Amino acid sequence: MLLSGFILLSSCSPATYVDRDGSVQTGNQGLGPATVTPTRTRLATPSVTSSLQPSPTAVEDAATERAASGDAAGLNPLTGLPVADAESLSYAPILVSVTNFPPSARPQAGLSLASHVWETSIGQGMTRFLAVYYGDYLTSFEKLAGESALENPYDFVIGPVRSGRVGFEEIKSIYPSARLLIRFASPEVIERLSNWLLVTASNFEDINSAGVSWEELQALPIPTVESGQEGGLTFDLEPPHAASPAEELQIFYNIYNRVRWLYSPERGQYLRYQDASDGSEELHPSLERLTGEQLGFENVVVLWAYHRFENIQGTILDLGLQYMPDGYGLLYRDGRVQQVHWSTTGGRLSIHGDEGKPIPLKPGRTFFEVVSNLSTWDEQASYIRFYSPAIPTATATQTPTPTVTSTPALATDTPQPTTPP
Repeated sequence: MLLSGFILLSSCSPATYVDRDGSVQTGNQGLGPATVTPTRTRLATPSVTSSLQPSPTAVEDAATERAASGDAAGLNPLTGLPVADAESLSYAPILVSVTNFPPSARPQAGLSLASHVWETSIGQGMTRFLAVYYGDYLTSFEKLAGESALENPYDFVIGPVRSGRVGFEEIKSIYPSARLLIRFASPEVIERLSNWLLVTASNFEDINSAGVSWEELQALPIPTVESGQEGGLTFDLEPPHAASPAEELQIFYNIYNRVRWLYSPERGQYLRYQDASDGSEELHPSLERLTGEQLGFENVVVLWAYHRFENIQGTILDLGLQYMPDGYGLLYRDGRVQQVHWSTTGGRLSIHGDEGKPIPLKPGRTFFEVVSNLSTWDEQASYIRFYSPAIPTATATQTPTPTVTSTPALATDTPQPTTPP
């Protein structure tokens, strides 16, 4: 991994403004048909002024010589797949806040190359992604650098990048020494985040103009990690025998945010679909901007977790993911679903059964859907209805497992989401 002259600052002060919900921003605010056949074209590289600014968090000297991880198997512990360069496992993961709203941010770039992607609620029925990159992802990005199958005006390979959330720190605790890349965050949030880097906007008139370029990705100052720190998950090509057929999963956040996962036997993955936030029931393939292909993951894991709003605006949402001894979940893989338990005791994410025996994921990439403990699951329809906690603070009794219903409850009075910070 190439390193450049990033400078540690005692403070970070990019050009900012205060958004209407109180969050600090670095710029101003300003899908196609079901079948898409994009044409691959090489785009000219525009003039990009975005840059990465390190947080005041103390990190190792970026120029320190890195030793190989010593992983004899040469497997990425986040995917169960072999890596081309075992030394890449000695670098800490990077976690990138990638926006999902407004819909103009879609298709996003770089999600298909992440080892893990987390989707979490940010209030008002909207969600945001946290993409986790670990191992020899630079090799994959290098093959795509400078080319885009879909329009990519700012030429970034990961993005658009948006503000940090307090729940991201909960997720980051699972990945030791990880770097968090964000566009910024409100003052109440930024003080609770650690080891972050700022990604500034290229165009202050475009809310989707912040992203990570290929050059910036190579130059990130990444600390080292000891071999085995990222462990916790297990993998096996053989599907669990206790799993039931489930070729699709639907998640209803509100009438402007519907998600569907449909299993493709040809690809051996669950393919993602999402509505265009227009209130219709039409779903469109979620695409990877760098390739034009539909997003697909070998595993889709649903985690029920405690959610709590911390402010009356409903913009700061705490997630109970850190050091949790036992939670309820679902594992979708190979066209089948199995009820599972999850835990993060010891700082490691574990997926296991009732007796604590690990339940293996399919070797490959995993998409984590985090829903509230108030959310319901219709087992027969494979349908999850997301329910938010109360505002300003959670007063409703949280249940340890979701309610299973025979008919999904649809909300008809859900307010249309606004543009998030």
